[in-house]
Amino acid sequence: MNKRPNPDKNPNRHRRRRRAGGGGQKPEPVVEQAVPKKSPPMLKRYSIVFYDHHAQAREDTARLSELRDSCDQLNIVIKAEGTMEDPELLQFGKIYAGEAWTLIHKRRVEDGWYGEPHE
Repeated sequence: MNKRPNPDKNPNRHRRRRRAGGGGQKPEPVVEQAVPKKSPPMLKRYSIVFYDHHAQAREDTARLSELRDSCDQLNIVIKAEGTMEDPELLQFGKIYAGEAWTLIHKRRVEDGWYGEPHE
């Protein structure tokens, strides 16, 4: 006698049950996020001008305006200690005041940093 169940009587009986533990389960699809392409860095041309005092820089606005137009960023370095947020000078470029900043920028000039474009 055949002990096989009749598929016509109970069609759900022969379905496979999924077992915990992954026996025969399909692997989950791997979703990878697209990495945005990095745009090439924008290179800027820098110029520099040195002054001993803020007053000298304020008197030289014609030169500052001319230099500002010839580069992407003008660095105004003032040897005397003082504000680096002078609105009259900020319209022309970035202000660096003090002997330490003067030394740093003089070394950059000696190394040729201002001769090349940078990020």
